[in-house]
Amino acid sequence: MSKVILITGASSGLGQALAEQLSEMGYQVYGTSRKHQDDGLSFKMVAMDVRDEASVHRAIAFIIDKEGRLDAVINNAGIGIAGPLEQLRMDNIEQVLDTNVKGTVRVIQAALPHLRRHKGRVLNISSIGALFGLPYRGVYCASKAAVDLITEALRMELAAHGVQACSIHAGDIQTNINSNRIKDYDPQDPTYKKSFEQVYADIDKDVDKGLPAGEVARQVIRALEAPRLRRSYTIGKPLQRLSILARRLLPAPLFEKIIRGYSGMA
Repeated sequence: MSKVILITGASSGLGQALAEQLSEMGYQVYGTSRKHQDDGLSFKMVAMDVRDEASVHRAIAFIIDKEGRLDAVINNAGIGIAGPLEQLRMDNIEQVLDTNVKGTVRVIQAALPHLRRHKGRVLNISSIGALFGLPYRGVYCASKAAVDLITEALRMELAAHGVQACSIHAGDIQTNINSNRIKDYDPQDPTYKKSFEQVYADIDKDVDKGLPAGEVARQVIRALEAPRLRRSYTIGKPLQRLSILARRLLPAPLFEKIIRGYSGMA
């Protein structure tokens, strides 16, 4: 019997690339988006809003009704936010945390009773930004760092049940995240205007020059199919992977200076 995989946020980008490749490999793949859409796709789509607990349970119940099992969950749904921390609106912060952190937890909670039956797997798409703060992206980094620590704790809680979990620390990926990211700042206030706009322009450029979603998907799938999941996997361009080592080895003031320059701060 083919293994059944659920991928949240599969309407575009990395989620869609994962769903297409896994479907081609013979897995039964269910992708999710907030609105049901499956025209021309090689995998099945179900409606799910990770911010709505009832919606999450309905989608997973539908998959179990159709397939009778669930073998893996890839939590890919997420949203970006950029802006000076001083100026971020609280409702935007709550939207990001509700999607990236609480949304991931909702899916895990609903899926685990079914994953335990088949010693399944949980892969949480995190970010290299979870490992250190990036200017004007502190809330996004914090949301992914929270997912990392949740995953680490989850690994220990599930060890006795045969369920494995990991985080994927992804660098920049060529996706439509630029158009979906929350941009939250006051353009009339000169305090951060010049610096933020320079950094934001660099963020967009970095995404446009990131790894193709298909390549990242192939590396995620290699992790999914490994005999045992490591605690985390890093997928990104060499300089982004090197930044993790630099964070460990360099004095904090020097590392922060490098990150400010890399980010394009004025």
